[in-house]
Amino acid sequence: MLIRPATHQDFDRILLLNSREQDKTSPLSRERLQQLHQWSAHHTVAVDGGIVQGFLLVMDQSSGYDGDHFRWFTARYSRFLYVDRIVIDASHARRGFAAALYRDLIRAAREAPVPMLCCEINTVPANHASLGFHARLGFEQLAESEPSPTGKRVSYQTLDL
Repeated sequence: MLIRPATHQDFDRILLLNSREQDKTSPLSRERLQQLHQWSAHHTVAVDGGIVQGFLLVMDQSSGYDGDHFRWFTARYSRFLYVDRIVIDASHARRGFAAALYRDLIRAAREAPVPMLCCEINTVPANHASLGFHARLGFEQLAESEPSPTGKRVSYQTLDL
């Protein structure tokens, strides 16, 4: 497995991976991916056998990112890294790819230094795999969102570094 910065050449594969998990993340067009990539502080891919098997997209507090959940964190914290999305191909789930992407992010955050990682995880409908994974890393829930018009709710979580 190789962890490396994402490039434009990876976008087709990133879009495919995201489309398979968009109920847990959100839909993503090429134009939106390009914008997120430009705003990102950390955008990496996990490669196995020459194929991107996962990606991690992260913003810092000064990003131009326009997401509501990101804004929840910017209203409360002055310095952080926000995990917008992490997606691993189902064929490579539970094989250490997500953990490797996070280890790389944590190393970079500590070098910066950045005091915390932030993310949100679906609670309605529940993303049990992500909730368990983040709990094992040491993330803690700060709050839960109000239901969206569709009934979706998220857990706002942080990991102190």
